[in-house]
Amino acid sequence: MSTPNGVLSGSDQPLRSHPYRQPFNWWLKRRGYFLYMIRELTALPIAVWWLLFLVELARLRDGAAGYRPLEGWFVAVSVVCLAAALWHSYTFLTLAGLIMRIPLGDRSVQPRVIVGAAFSGFVVLTAVVAGLIIWGGV
Repeated sequence: MSTPNGVLSGSDQPLRSHPYRQPFNWWLKRRGYFLYMIRELTALPIAVWWLLFLVELARLRDGAAGYRPLEGWFVAVSVVCLAAALWHSYTFLTLAGLIMRIPLGDRSVQPRVIVGAAFSGFVVLTAVVAGLIIWGGV
């Protein structure tokens, strides 16, 4: 039994904790860990893109005459961010079947049906947004 000062009764040595320190490259040892970390890191280029987009919006305050769009590198950053966003969406929607359980009577909807519905919804919403932007002028 220990006393309030952390010393075991009958022992003169204080208790020491030795927390496990995860190696820095723990995520490089297994493919699943690596893909998980890449998925999580896709948020960084998207955050950078949003900051650049806010710069673009701030430049619009000068009006159409004073607007100077960012150079071609903004397009390159946008393409990288699109790839990161698509990878993040793909991995999220693929996991939807493992995460969600939809009861259907005495059994559940099959995971592949959930994943198929998630991807179908993604495609439909993407088409609707693209249509609004292209033909609606949003």
